[in-house]
Amino acid sequence: MTQENPAREELEHWSTVDLDSAEVARRASRLILDFEAHPEKYAASEDLTSPFHDIVGLFQQPTVKEAAITLRAEALPALLRLYDARLREWRKAGPRKDYDSAASDLLFALKIFAMYRGEEALQRIIDAARIPLDADGYMWSAILSALVKSEPEAATRVAAALREPLPPGFIAVALLDMANTLAREHGVTSHPFDTDPGRELLRAFLTDKDPDQFSYAHSAAASLPFLTGSRELFALALEHPDVAVRMEAAWAAARGGDALALARLQDWSKDPKTRKRAMTYLEELGSQPAPVSEQERPQLDAMAEMSQWLEHPAEFGRVPDHLEVYDHRRLFWPPTNDERDVWLFRYRYEDEEGTPEDGVGMVGSVTFALFGETTAELPPEDIYALHCVWELQQSGDERAPKERTAQAGRKLLGFPAR
Repeated sequence: MTQENPAREELEHWSTVDLDSAEVARRASRLILDFEAHPEKYAASEDLTSPFHDIVGLFQQPTVKEAAITLRAEALPALLRLYDARLREWRKAGPRKDYDSAASDLLFALKIFAMYRGEEALQRIIDAARIPLDADGYMWSAILSALVKSEPEAATRVAAALREPLPPGFIAVALLDMANTLAREHGVTSHPFDTDPGRELLRAFLTDKDPDQFSYAHSAAASLPFLTGSRELFALALEHPDVAVRMEAAWAAARGGDALALARLQDWSKDPKTRKRAMTYLEELGSQPAPVSEQERPQLDAMAEMSQWLEHPAEFGRVPDHLEVYDHRRLFWPPTNDERDVWLFRYRYEDEEGTPEDGVGMVGSVTFALFGETTAELPPEDIYALHCVWELQQSGDERAPKERTAQAGRKLLGFPAR
């Protein structure tokens, strides 16, 4: 492809270049203008991504302020025109039921508009939400997050413009999250969901029994301190089946002076499955967690660390159904070249049919679980050994064996061979 299409080759080259000066950004701008004038030069049938997508990506590559200023002045107007043309094509073709690459490209451009701002850019974000452009596209979260991060005042204007009527689908959820951030971190007092239709949508989120939608309920609970007439919503949130939603609602109530809600957060700070989240809320409220003895605290904190790691969306996405200490000891840890306390925790998850999935994770250095490798059927020394080798491999340490085996790790840790 590169020999037959030098223009596409040049675009691919630029997709890897840091725009680290105004001059380099000026050269990238000339490429963008050439693409606008001669898009046919950059097309290739075997492309995994469209040349438009790669052109949009150039706007993410400035590493210095001067480069971003240059792109905004010399190339952003061209991107606005390119976006408009591609949007017209998308509307003429009609939305696809399967993966819509054109819509994905357009949403990517909207993220750039959120980063670079300006009246024309903001208007296109508002218009796209009104169309709606891929109403269930998760990129909307990135678009509105980028907007509130780059300029809260601009985000406030977009939130006001989308207040009535609220946009459909996931766009409304992304708008809710943006409005919560504006209220929580920037003191914006007008919340777009503080309307009858807004409260009705929040009620729908809080009463949805689908666990896959509980994150929407969490966002709804986060909005409660910033709404009027939200007593019914508070009651729904405080009794929600998901503990994360109940904790968010307790924070919201405690923020308004509810002593019982504050006490609930303090109780949650004693539970390893909820301790990390509860302590974050309590710190924000200027309150202390429930007292824990000095003897208990290290293990409680370690168990909370393991639970939080397992709860991450990239892992299991929720707290474990069961978590217990499998081993604890103090030893010299080669990856960090120091002596430290380390823990192994056995966890278990059960699905709706009650089928368990369990394993063992480690806390004390890099919190991690070697899925499929470490189980409670292995002795603790083997599990520490495997984690030791894994951590050395991850850091590129010259001591790391080529093959991850318990025997190699035992030798590094000074454990007797099996």
